[in-house]
Amino acid sequence: MLLFRSLTVGLLGACLYTVLQLTVATPTRPASAATPTELAPPSMTVVDVAAGVPATQVVELLRLGAEERIIAVDDRDVASDLAAGVAIANRARSRQYVDLTIGRGDGDSRRLLVLMH
Repeated sequence: MLLFRSLTVGLLGACLYTVLQLTVATPTRPASAATPTELAPPSMTVVDVAAGVPATQVVELLRLGAEERIIAVDDRDVASDLAAGVAIANRARSRQYVDLTIGRGDGDSRRLLVLMH
């Protein structure tokens, strides 16, 4: 009986110690770990075009960077900026949306969705 009590008290003490260690310990984030927003830039940008904007001015609203150019309109590759402008203007006249792929000088690309009302 004395052995049973000793084992029971020992196990209860070990359980209490473990519970206290779990509640006292706080998880810490390593300094080198990056948050998800630091890992990758946003993959898609949305531009909302008002109803009164003519289709010829839609391209001016895109605000592309100095090294960026439109490489695809609605997942169809375009050969030049002029072809991209024509494809966007034709699509904008139907007052729907235009899905653009923007290429950067370093080889990366991003998506741009233009919503028209």
